[in-house]
Amino acid sequence: MNLIQSHEIILALPTVNEYQNIRILIPQLRELYQNAVILVIDDNSNDETRGYLESLKLVDESVKTIYRPQRLGIGSAHIAAMYFALESKAKYLITMDADLTHNPSDLFKLLNAIQEHDVVVGSRYLGRRDIQGWSKFRLILTHMGHNMTRIFFKSDLDMSSGLRAYRVAKIPIEAIERNCPLDYEFFFISALVFQKVGMLICQVRVQLSSRGNGKSKMSLKLMARGVKQLLIFGFRLKRIQL
Repeated sequence: MNLIQSHEIILALPTVNEYQNIRILIPQLRELYQNAVILVIDDNSNDETRGYLESLKLVDESVKTIYRPQRLGIGSAHIAAMYFALESKAKYLITMDADLTHNPSDLFKLLNAIQEHDVVVGSRYLGRRDIQGWSKFRLILTHMGHNMTRIFFKSDLDMSSGLRAYRVAKIPIEAIERNCPLDYEFFFISALVFQKVGMLICQVRVQLSSRGNGKSKMSLKLMARGVKQLLIFGFRLKRIQL
């Protein structure tokens, strides 16, 4: 892990009914990043998620949880992870999906890159065949969002990626709270905020797999709303409140 010590890292996993996946993912993360804090932000799952996490916390004090009373949005969960990292005075925060689409070993790439940047994005578009096993519907959604950013903002940044690393001290939390929506649009808009405040951003190539168990929570409605908000904020960058 080069110069980074694992105790300086928080790995954040937003969840809603992902028990079948996190019981596979968390042991993988713990094996690779032995002393990292694993933070699960759970939006009132009605499966076995909470029971599993509570039993895990009895034997692993570096597993932390934030239980929320209802589904408050994926963006809201990422903001909660940022606040937790800031309050914990961690050096690095990594956010990732809990559905097994992200490869835990790819986190090493983000951790290496974050040593010289403020934000590192895990990109699905830096090589061919970096997305494996996705349905045609989900592929269309994600490519639509990426192509919109390329066309309108002349940017190859994978703005909708949830696999990100942050240098915690550089997170502009107040600007994020003022400007970023609480659901899927968060990913697009936060990328614009990071650019607006002058954060040093890069992306690294990662490969995505099909989700493990369960169904994707992404929908055409969420994607369309995200792209709409992206365009509104993109053409009104001066209105972003820093």
